[in-house]
Parts: sequence; C-alpha cells; structure tokens
Amino acid sequence: MEVESGAEGQHPHQKVLEQVESFVAAGDYEAAIELLYKAVRETGDDKLTQRLVFLRIEAESPGSEMIAPEPMYEANELLNDAAAVRARLEADGYLFFRNIIPVERLLELRNQITTILAEQRWIEDGAQRMRAKAISRPRREGQPKFFRVHDRIIKLEALHSLAHDAQLMKLMRLVLGETAFPHPLCITRLIFPDSSELSTPPHQDYPNNQGTPNLTAAWIPLGDVSMEDGSLAIKEGSHKFGVLPLDFHLGAGNRQAVLSDEINACRWVGADFKSGDIVLFPALTIHRALDNRNLETMRLSVDFRFQLEEEALTPLCLQPHFERVSWEDIYKGWKSKEHQYYWKNKDYVEVPWNPALHALPEEGMFEAYLQELQYNVKLSQRQAARAEKT
Repeated sequence: MEVESGAEGQHPHQKVLEQVESFVAAGDYEAAIELLYKAVRETGDDKLTQRLVFLRIEAESPGSEMIAPEPMYEANELLNDAAAVRARLEADGYLFFRNIIPVERLLELRNQITTILAEQRWIEDGAQRMRAKAISRPRREGQPKFFRVHDRIIKLEALHSLAHDAQLMKLMRLVLGETAFPHPLCITRLIFPDSSELSTPPHQDYPNNQGTPNLTAAWIPLGDVSMEDGSLAIKEGSHKFGVLPLDFHLGAGNRQAVLSDEINACRWVGADFKSGDIVLFPALTIHRALDNRNLETMRLSVDFRFQLEEEALTPLCLQPHFERVSWEDIYKGWKSKEHQYYWKNKDYVEVPWNPALHALPEEGMFEAYLQELQYNVKLSQRQAARAEKT
C-alpha cells in the first residue's frame, strides 16, 4: 500500500489513522486491523504499531477464545480388549482412561517440582506449597527465569522414571503393541493462572517430533485438574486431516495449527481430570490447553511420547527437552541406572529432521512481535485491575 507524507505538525500517516477510525466507527474491526497491519509492516511506525496493538485487543470479544468441550469418552471398559482399544483410537484420535497411574508416584513428582518452584519464588512456600499458588508474574518458555526452573526439573529422576511406570507401560503395549517404548524426551508443562495468551494453542505433535505418525503422546496431570484449571482438550477425529500448516503463537512451542473449516467442525472434547487419569493421542491429533482461569494456582502436567520399535524417529526425540542440559548432567545423582540410556538397546530407524514441517510463514516474526506487545499490555491491564480491587 502507498503511505502518504504528513503535513507539518501532523502525524505522517494521519490519513491511515483517519481511515482506521472510520472503519472502527462503522464497526468493521477486520478492515481496520487489516489496513493497520499492512501499514505497520511497511513503515514500522511506532504510533501505527501502538494503535494496531490496542485495536487488536479491543476487537477481542469477551470469551472469544473460550471453548466448552463436550465430555471425553472414558475407555476403561475396553482395557481387556486390545482390538477395541485400537479401533477406538483410530476412530476418535484419542483415548481417555481414569485411574491408571499410581497416585503416590504423581504426588512425589509434584512434591519435587513444587519444591523447585517455591525456591525460585514462582509459588507460595510452606504448608500449602503442593497447591502451587502462583506469586510471580507468568514465566514463559525462552525466558531466563523459565529456564532457571526448567533446567532443574528436567534432571529429576522421578520425572523420567514415570515414563517407565509398570501400569503406564502395560497400557501403552496394549494400545500400540508389545515393543512400545517411551522417548527419552519428556515434557513438563508449568501453566500459570490468568495468562490465557500463554495457553498452549491448538497444535499437532508431529511437526515438533516427526518420525512416525504413529507416535503416541501420554498426557498426565500431576494432581486433579479441572477444565477451569486449564486441562487438556482434544479435537475429536482431527488426526484424519494430515499435517497442517503453522502460524506463530505466544504459547508453548510458539506454534499453532491452522485449522480449516472442516477441522473446526470437529468437536472439542475434554474432562475434569483426577490424579491418576491419562489421555493418549497420536501425533496428528489436534489438542490444546484450556485457559487456566482459577486466578490462583498453577496447572502442572507431564507428557511422554511412545512408539513401537522398528518405526522412525528423529534425533531430536533422543535429546532432553530444549537440549540445554546433557544426559550426563541429568543422570548425576540418580539412585538407579535402570532408565539411563535405555533407548540405545531399542531397534528404531533414525531419520533426518525436516525443518519445512516446523517452519512459520514469512510474517511469523512480525506476528511474534505484535503478540508480545499485546501480551504485555494485557498483563499490565490485569495487574491494574487486581490492584484496584485490593
């Protein structure tokens, strides 16, 4: 678009701003945002950028990103029938089971994680530490203060050994087959309350892991997690649409799947999870975190990836999450060697990583910049609103 020069004393892009306000007055926020978006990309003007950020915030209708998932199918009745379990996974793209993981193992891992969080002043310490009541501003992936915590959590023997729990392995071999094994890469989600911009967006695991599309995730909450607390939601049947293109998102992974109208027609399903519950889904299934709206406590969960031997995987899946800490450092101080380097005795096909499957569109960095600005504005607005109430 052509951007005009301004008269003396006027903003150089006054005509653009006037056009934008005329669109806003007519209620056409989409046209106003599109015009500003193009102008900011071409000019980088601070005033236009500021107006674009605030306009995008204004255009968000209350609860526009909120979803109300329908209930997940509880598959416990199928646990003695491998064929029925696998048919259900093929049909729905997920399996939900109640009371599979021993609660004492989850509580011990939660205890160790919350100890680290309290020491770093993310959560309240003392008798209520296990509640994980947040006392700091949200931390997100990529920030130094995030990695200060994550680099300690990734070393926990209780985290890595959970992937090998006997009940979990029995389930994964029922679902996938007798040679099922977990990737050494394991993921911990540390979700702050009242920070919807950072919620994990709708996405597929395949672009992040690649290898076999039969790769199956096991999502496990570390305690009771209701939908209000930001539990997991699944787009039922979405695994049937192949690998989807990506856009930037400020949440975990910094990528979201671009959903077609056909995929949007699939229903979201979810649940209020109890400690010990688990959800399984293959790498092409679209899933997301619901917003943590309880305003107080963090949502803590882990997920592991499982596959059969003789199937493909990429080298990334054999590394610690974020590749910041070596396996040698992780294993220092462990009580057992049973789960150290176990994957070296597995039979799999190592295939190269395809960066094109993980790439963002050309405007991805610009969108990242805008979302960062929007998040900071909205965080300040929420803090000011809370201060007024107190």
